[in-house]
Amino acid sequence: MKWLNEQGSLLKDFLTGGFRRTLWMCALGMLLTVLLGVGIGLLVPEQAAQTMNTFMEQAAQSGVVNEEGEMSVFALLMNNWRAMLISAAYGFVPFLFLPAVSLVTNGVLLGMLGALFMVRGMSLLAYLTGIVPHGVFEIPALIFSIACGVHLCRTMNDLVTSRPGRTPLLAALEDLLRVLVMVVAPLTVAAAFTECYVTPVIMSLFL
Repeated sequence: MKWLNEQGSLLKDFLTGGFRRTLWMCALGMLLTVLLGVGIGLLVPEQAAQTMNTFMEQAAQSGVVNEEGEMSVFALLMNNWRAMLISAAYGFVPFLFLPAVSLVTNGVLLGMLGALFMVRGMSLLAYLTGIVPHGVFEIPALIFSIACGVHLCRTMNDLVTSRPGRTPLLAALEDLLRVLVMVVAPLTVAAAFTECYVTPVIMSLFL
């Protein structure tokens, strides 16, 4: 218990330090890319629909949904957790800030889906009920993981350029691992169970 309390204290110090700015920047970036996706969906709905169809086909091939059309909690959890880890691991590549790719992709897709609901005259309430129940867990988890990747990329930049006062890579990885294990992982688990068992029930009330 003492060790766990120590890890919690270290996590709190990290989250309230310089990482907080990165986290808020990623959250703002997610909001802006969602709005961008809405704009794209309203301006070019045909292309947006094609993009969403391609995304849905890829999701169907991921093994998350079985032949009966039912979602597997375990498969969904593993798929989401893998996406979170990849978003963070992109940060190992210096200078390019590749985690932003995950941010833009997910934000634009969310926005385009909402726009398609509007273009097709469908209720935005139905859209929100399909996103919000599990999104309140999954979206923050994604933002945290992307912020981890951005922070890691900055650390790699400092190491490559030998910036004075740079954070040692091992120390940075320890901080980011705490975020992934103590924040992202629980949120991802909650999102998977909610998406499988709660979201479909709520959606059925509005469709």
